[in-house]
Amino acid sequence: MTGDVEQLLARLVEALGAERVLAEPEDLYVYSRMGAFGVEETRPPVAVLRISDSEARGLASLVDGAAQVVTLGEEAEPSLPTLLVDQGEPTSLEELERGLAEVIRSRRETLRQSRESKSLALQASAHLQSLDGYRLVERMADGSGFCVVQRFMGGHETFSAKGRLLLSRGLSRGDLDVTHRLVEAMYGCTACGQCYDQHSPGTLEINNAIIKSRNLIAERGMAPPVCSRLLSNIEEEGNPMGLPSEDRTLWYEETAEEHGYRGNEVLYWPGCTTSYRLPELVEATAEVLEAAGVEFGVLGEDERCCGLILYLIGFWEEARRNAGMVAEALSAGKPRAVVTSCAGCFFAFKRVYPQLGVTLPVKVLHTSMLFDELVRNGGLTLHEVEGDVTWHDPCDLGRHCGVYEPPRRVLGAVPGLSVVEPSLNREHAVCCGAGGGLWSIDEGLTADVARQKVEEEIPSEVDSVVTGCPTCLLNLRGAAAAWRPGLGVHDLSEFLVRCI
Repeated sequence: MTGDVEQLLARLVEALGAERVLAEPEDLYVYSRMGAFGVEETRPPVAVLRISDSEARGLASLVDGAAQVVTLGEEAEPSLPTLLVDQGEPTSLEELERGLAEVIRSRRETLRQSRESKSLALQASAHLQSLDGYRLVERMADGSGFCVVQRFMGGHETFSAKGRLLLSRGLSRGDLDVTHRLVEAMYGCTACGQCYDQHSPGTLEINNAIIKSRNLIAERGMAPPVCSRLLSNIEEEGNPMGLPSEDRTLWYEETAEEHGYRGNEVLYWPGCTTSYRLPELVEATAEVLEAAGVEFGVLGEDERCCGLILYLIGFWEEARRNAGMVAEALSAGKPRAVVTSCAGCFFAFKRVYPQLGVTLPVKVLHTSMLFDELVRNGGLTLHEVEGDVTWHDPCDLGRHCGVYEPPRRVLGAVPGLSVVEPSLNREHAVCCGAGGGLWSIDEGLTADVARQKVEEEIPSEVDSVVTGCPTCLLNLRGAAAAWRPGLGVHDLSEFLVRCI
């Protein structure tokens, strides 16, 4: 960087503020790559300015001919240093809904034309066009995707879905070093998997690239300090909070004693957050299972963390060892099925453990799946409860594991209950903000996302939100208390206790 450019940047920072003059290598890397997924590489700008039109017009005296000022999307003179003006705003939930509706409308129209056609070639073409990835690059050419946290992190592309994907790619290729800015981008993410959601009816799971980057960062000893504390807590006490392992059943001792695991066919696995912070959910789940005549047991103090958080923050080897210990304990107990009320534990058991090379020797169910089976088989009779509720799809249960219908069928079986769908639901449901380990890393950012969810996406006519994730429950309860008093937030088991 020349002296003239350094002086220019100093003047810009003094006049505009450092938060609006983006000149870190990571920012310039992202902004020098255009188009869908950043496949079109251009010359990096000197800096990216987050300013208005009027501020851009007033730059002449500051710039003093040292660089050209170009708005994002305009052609730049290749031989001159460039100040890139980005006035873009993150994709809003309203824009997400519109974009998604258009993709779905187009897909349905294509399939309709296919059904009406007698041409095999046209039918084959229509099938191709109905696939999630068809012309995805074309649809995404001018967008940075959707990111649930972007608007709370300055709104610029570095912290967009596109930006994080590019930074992940740059790190894996060796184009970028691990810096504070890169760590901030990779760990300031809920790993919800909703990236580019407005462009595809399905799920692209770009979050996996971000989790892999965290692994590369952790291997170099550069993960945020809180990550090491989470690891030591799990290794020493068997839970990420670092609370005494002997206190796991402190608040549900009677249930743990009455239903201690004794070779039962069903092993109920509450998980750490439920055991330590929401023990009433353990008791509610036990009450529902008892009402249905299910013989079950809990491990109590012998239960340990599933280790999902270790995988999410990049400690993959430690997550693999922990998963092995969990698998060994379950193998010794020989239950027919493990049932958990924690969406994170379910995701870990179903999808993360196989990626780590660990296979559980038992069937794994979320409580909503077992409740659904019991209701449909007549093992659980639900009485009338009037009200308007909505189901919040936890990312770990829904987008990551594809469990959407069981909890809806259970709620739909309650006489007198009206179940209202949010505008964005199932694979397009908006994250609560607490996933991906973000709650442990940045509580403030987590709270901002939860407020957005409660204020903008929970239907106005409902009196309760029902979900199947203890982390979602805690985060949404906090947001509801602050920004929508009177809105109840319940676990499915808690809600069903009212119906039996």
